Amino acid sequence: MKRSIILLLFISCIYIGCNKGDTDYRELLNKEEVVYPGLTGNFKAYQGNLRVQLEWNPSPDPSITKYLIYWNNGEDSLALNASSSNPQDTLRTMISGLNEYVQNFVLYTFDARGNRSIGQSLSGVRIYGPLYVSSLVNRQVDASQPPVAVNDYTYKVFFSRADTILNTGTAISYLDSLQNPVTINLDAKTDTVVLNLAKAGTKVAIRSSYVPVFKAVDTFRVAYSDTLLLE
Repeated sequence: MKRSIILLLFISCIYIGCNKGDTDYRELLNKEEVVYPGLTGNFKAYQGNLRVQLEWNPSPDPSITKYLIYWNNGEDSLALNASSSNPQDTLRTMISGLNEYVQNFVLYTFDARGNRSIGQSLSGVRIYGPLYVSSLVNRQVDASQPPVAVNDYTYKVFFSRADTILNTGTAISYLDSLQNPVTINLDAKTDTVVLNLAKAGTKVAIRSSYVPVFKAVDTFRVAYSDTLLLE
């Protein structure tokens, strides 16, 4: 009997304590339920030249009215109106004027009552700019195969292998024998180029372009051109 009374008192204390806690939390929330709008899908970043393109798939939550993006440690933000609740769509925005360092982006969804979703983060997004350009070098002529004169007005130039993912091409420019400017774009997968109407003594400018990462939104050119003298 004594054990039954003790057990009953214990259960009563738990029930009263839980009820009191729930009431306390409701008072803190002004007796309102916490609402979190739906999250987006596939939040991604594509880097560019001192800018970044952010994209995501909309949440199917029809209550969402806007998106808010924070970066620069929360000092900067961008608000966008929600234009779709179809998860098959893709929303994009470009953020420009960034400094060349690593950024973190946080995306929130909001409904018409001002309820905010849980933040979705993209951390460690590197921004590229002049410092990255200063690290780039032009594609090199193959030292083991000097340019060959096919005839008096045609040369064949051999290049070393290039990174076929990050190298987007190399511009080969010169004045032909008629003093007309000629530019040939050498694909990263191609190792040789034929220069027509080129003779001995012609100066050939070589300037390569790169993307810093796969699917970058901008292409970066080497800051200078290397010069090849045909002999």
